[in-house]
Amino acid sequence: MGRNNKSNIRPFDEGKFDVRGRVIPYGEYRPFSFLPELRMNDEVAPHIIERAEAALNEPIPMLPLSLYRDFELTGMRSNFETPWRVRRNQLAHCTLAESYERGGRFIDKIADLIFAILEESTWVWPAHTNTPWAPYRDAVPDVYREDQCHGLDLCGGSTAATLALTRLLLKDELDKISPVICKRIDRQIYLRATKPFLTHKFGWTGEYGGGCNNWVTNITLNVLFATAVCERDLTVRESTVMRAMRYLDNFAAYYPTDGSCDEGPDYWIASPGDYVDALELIDEMTGGAVKVYDHPHVRKMLEYISAMNIDDTYFVNFSDAAPRISLNGKAVMEYAERCCSPELYSFGKMMAAKMSPARYFFTDTIVRSFKTHATPELHEADPVLAKRAVWFGDNKIAVLRESEVTSEGFFLATKGGTNSEAHNHLDVGALVLYYGGRPVIVDPSRGSYNNYYFGHERYNRWYTKSSYHSVPTVNGIEEGVGAAYASKDEIFDADNRTVTMELGGAFPTEAGIISMKRTCSITGGEARITDTVKAKEESNICFNYLTIDEPRIIEDGVLAIAEGRSFIYNTDLTLEIEKVTNTYLPFEDLDFKHLWQRDCLWRIVLKKRAAEAEARITVK
Repeated sequence: MGRNNKSNIRPFDEGKFDVRGRVIPYGEYRPFSFLPELRMNDEVAPHIIERAEAALNEPIPMLPLSLYRDFELTGMRSNFETPWRVRRNQLAHCTLAESYERGGRFIDKIADLIFAILEESTWVWPAHTNTPWAPYRDAVPDVYREDQCHGLDLCGGSTAATLALTRLLLKDELDKISPVICKRIDRQIYLRATKPFLTHKFGWTGEYGGGCNNWVTNITLNVLFATAVCERDLTVRESTVMRAMRYLDNFAAYYPTDGSCDEGPDYWIASPGDYVDALELIDEMTGGAVKVYDHPHVRKMLEYISAMNIDDTYFVNFSDAAPRISLNGKAVMEYAERCCSPELYSFGKMMAAKMSPARYFFTDTIVRSFKTHATPELHEADPVLAKRAVWFGDNKIAVLRESEVTSEGFFLATKGGTNSEAHNHLDVGALVLYYGGRPVIVDPSRGSYNNYYFGHERYNRWYTKSSYHSVPTVNGIEEGVGAAYASKDEIFDADNRTVTMELGGAFPTEAGIISMKRTCSITGGEARITDTVKAKEESNICFNYLTIDEPRIIEDGVLAIAEGRSFIYNTDLTLEIEKVTNTYLPFEDLDFKHLWQRDCLWRIVLKKRAAEAEARITVK
């Protein structure tokens, strides 16, 4: 994250905080101190209880060694990860249901689930064992002695936090079965979360340079919470807070100065979101002695999300982000209060009013999930007027709106940047165009996460290629991979809602591109896209635009496209219309139905054989 444009801002270092003697001891610390009681709100409870009742009649999924090894053999993540998640979800739902009812009907199932999880050889996903931050490489979980360090990934951190929440809410009930249960929780959390967090500097910590992403915020938050709830040794508690402050400063320092998240809005809740939740936890663990969430850099990180909202649940989905996000509006409201942003608070309240009870329960962010479900539901909010032009200069993202009312008129977003960003696609120059808050020209989004998608085959997939991100090609050559392939000469005109950038540097030299200039604007009820390409010699130049519905030819130079819009182009270009499906390569798995409520997408291709060519597009 922010590899080329890091802020170097370290809020904890600036405050010169020393937590020695300030961390609240075990037995005196009360997590979620702002909540009147540690239970779900009455509107959410029936939904969670329904899930818990279903879990009572479901078996605890088996996780045999053959299933753990399956990732190495097939490259598919979901075969192991799905039953792994079912275990945690069963535990979370039964825990919340029992803590609400206090009737005892879920407690035996909870105890069985706790032991099943504690007896797992490792809490690390097989997909995360072949990474630089894992201390082992075998597809079979290693033997961990007392003098060895467990691996610690997103899944290990979330498991520790889920067990800690169960212990927090139900310790008395579990002790009635046997005090050994909570003792084993405490011991395994120390061995698998707190100890590795304190004794091993994993690659995700940001300690080795090269940037860090949402792993550091999510893992730090979960380990902090598990340690706060379960750890009795005050020295260990203090050391955990101190190290957490350092890792969170690493995250802030690598985050772009403009507050933009290069992983996209889909990852925002697990990047600055988890970051602020961790800041709040440190504030709480130190009795209010350590606060940094009022820092201006934190506020910029948080306010990014409202600018990237298109309308309703649609968000700009560059990189691996999804086009529709169930954003936790109540979390956004709390973040806004922390960083003193009235604008963000209003946006969060509007999003919270769209939430349905029990919609946002995730065991990988269980600290935030519990806070959300313990606070009252919101059902009404005033509409929020959006900014009509926003420029994120570090990641080169432009947002242009025809109207402050998000459901009216055109919305256009485009990006420059580099091809080395987190969850990167080859998408320098990518754009999305919406009308009335609904998609017209789209970014394809991501495929299912598997070994191939995060391996050497990543950029062989059609939905990671630049030509399927509405970027031109010359002689069929796609953009290059790495930080050297980047946009330049970006000009953003907020008053006229126009952005221009040079994209030629995003392509390898064999493409023979002298210049590739893109200009996008929204004016007079129209969206305009002008792409100008100059090559070193006569070439096959293609202008590509990915759209959501099948275009229909109205006449030469005019297509009917999604949302009743007209797509008008200059007729010296030759038109082709391509149906885009998952038939290009093996393992293609972009879920059109889930992402777009469609069976396929469509690509408009405008061609010319020449040394210079220009596409002048008007959508109205």
